[in-house]
Amino acid sequence: MRHRKKRSRLSMMTARRNATMINMVTSLFIHQKIETILARAKEARKLAERLITLSKDDTVAARRRAYQILNDRDIVGKLFKEIAPLCKNRNSGYTRIIQLGFRRGDGAQMAILELTDKKIVEKLPKKKGKAKEEAATETKKGVKQDARNEVKKTAEEKKEVTKDEHNIKPISKSMPSFDEEKRAEKAKSEERKMAGQKGFMKNLRGLFRKRGDR
Repeated sequence: MRHRKKRSRLSMMTARRNATMINMVTSLFIHQKIETILARAKEARKLAERLITLSKDDTVAARRRAYQILNDRDIVGKLFKEIAPLCKNRNSGYTRIIQLGFRRGDGAQMAILELTDKKIVEKLPKKKGKAKEEAATETKKGVKQDARNEVKKTAEEKKEVTKDEHNIKPISKSMPSFDEEKRAEKAKSEERKMAGQKGFMKNLRGLFRKRGDR
């Protein structure tokens, strides 16, 4: 006889229904609270409370049975180490359902499934101006670095310009014409001729003096 075997099928096949319930219970153990349809919350509550009751007896056999259902070692460890100690003073009622309004669209009754005893997580207050200050300091640093780079570039450019100025020879503004160059060449040639004549005359005088002395 199939007495006391009533179960809501949730309009799903058996494999899909079991996978959905396991996923919901896993999310419940991770986040301590989930929001879903009321019918699914009631079915997930049965599995969650059965697993929490199993986790109170921390043995290898109990862990293996929980692992057969959840198929996740991390969640099994969290169930036995964190959730079971919170529920040690309770014999039942490990979870509770809080009904919400109806969902827009299909009108389904929504509900919150959560753990009765939760682990309190302290959240540090965030400083509003901290992110802005960090961004401002970063922008200031970037501007200063850009200014330093520009100063270095200008100094290097000035040095290069001064080096080029030293290497460049001054060029006379007024270039001599072709006639002036010819005249200068003629004057140089005449000076050379005169210098050669003077040297010849000096040599002759030296010769005559030597002969007279003899």
